[in-house]
Amino acid sequence: MTLRAVLVMILTAGPVSAQGELDRILEGFGDAPTFQPRDDIQTVLEGFDTDTDAASGQPPLPEMPPARLRFGGRLSQRFVLNVAHDAPPPSGVDHRGLSSMQSRLDLEADVRLGTAWKARVEGHLWLDPAANGTFDGRDRPPEFSDAYGREAEIDEFFLQGPASEQFDLTFGRQILAWGRSDLFRAADVLNPVDNRLPGLADIKDHRLPVTALRLDHYADPWSISMIAIPERRFDKLPVPGSDFFVGTGSLPPRASPDDAFGAPELALALNGTFPGWDISLYAARMFDDRPHLAATTSGEPQLHHNRITMAGAAGNLVRGSWLIKAEAALFTGLRFSGASTQKFSRLTALAGVEFSGIADTDIALEARIHHIPDFDDRLASMPDDRRRNEPATGLRIQRSFLNDTLDATFLALTFGATGELGAVRRLQFDYAWSDVLQLSTGLVAYQSGEQTPFRGIGNNDRLFVTLNFHF
Repeated sequence: MTLRAVLVMILTAGPVSAQGELDRILEGFGDAPTFQPRDDIQTVLEGFDTDTDAASGQPPLPEMPPARLRFGGRLSQRFVLNVAHDAPPPSGVDHRGLSSMQSRLDLEADVRLGTAWKARVEGHLWLDPAANGTFDGRDRPPEFSDAYGREAEIDEFFLQGPASEQFDLTFGRQILAWGRSDLFRAADVLNPVDNRLPGLADIKDHRLPVTALRLDHYADPWSISMIAIPERRFDKLPVPGSDFFVGTGSLPPRASPDDAFGAPELALALNGTFPGWDISLYAARMFDDRPHLAATTSGEPQLHHNRITMAGAAGNLVRGSWLIKAEAALFTGLRFSGASTQKFSRLTALAGVEFSGIADTDIALEARIHHIPDFDDRLASMPDDRRRNEPATGLRIQRSFLNDTLDATFLALTFGATGELGAVRRLQFDYAWSDVLQLSTGLVAYQSGEQTPFRGIGNNDRLFVTLNFHF
């Protein structure tokens, strides 16, 4: 059955129960990141107020003290099956069949420190015997085994509370999501992303936390955030040995920045929330996540991350069942490998709509374009592989069944006007067996394109199954 036929079945499926109209799911729509006021910190986990019944003469029940510690986590087992690979050449890496059987543990804890402060700790550990070769005995390059075979990290780890009567402080490793899009990154530039296995998850699940100091000031309806990020962390990309790696041989050494911590990236966000609409203005001085090649004095190539400047804006407008969104960001000081001595600028613009007027169905459509006004023909060659204009469109359709226990999602990302630069399609089903047990399964289909990272990945189609146990 083709993806198109399955998609038609999802959209035309009627109610599966006569017990009444299914609840409408609104998950994932209008999830624009907002900064929480100080009162939210003070009321987290507080008990419920109870009203006194005058006729009964009973005194009100005492207020329950807030919980000091909340602990939880998740155990998951994922299987990924490559379904379209041919046999590799004798010197190639064999990616046929089972490519991942990742066992993962996520732990998180929230701690209240007094009446106004709280701390959050979250981390994960996973092992993948299929990726490191211990399961099937196939040889894997060392870079591949290191990147895909195992990982242990502290994710979010921060302290939050009022620094004064005027400012709230958040310090530590955290997610700093900017912008309004759920499908593309335009103004969302502060957190790097994990793109080692593109297409298997949404952007919100790919963001990598960074160590930051954030001061928030609130003057309703406005808020302002001042951010300093001393941790130098960049996107995780496919490595040699991966079927998503474009190129041959190993990557050149990274020359800059040479320390995990150093002179901080600086960012500023002004947010306004009004009835039916909101707006955000952004500015940042940061390192470019995308490195460029530059030769040393001895002629050896090295990867460099130079500092760039970003100015942007984003906003939402709600009209009935429609959510209209827009983003724009201007980047200056960009360098490319083909012209490393010259600086360039890039304008990224995005517009989109989300519609929730159909029962149990949400539809999102977004269009994004990268434009390099001072484009040089040298940028079209590898390893830059850039175009003056790089359009892209995204479509996401979500529908709920069985009293919201089964969610079906179709996602289509098309790069270029008609997909000539590449494309990704994902069909996913999420079924909640219970409050703690969830099954996710689906298919990701890739289309090769004329631009990195889609060159030669058309046979990387994957089936995946993940079982999650929450505790």
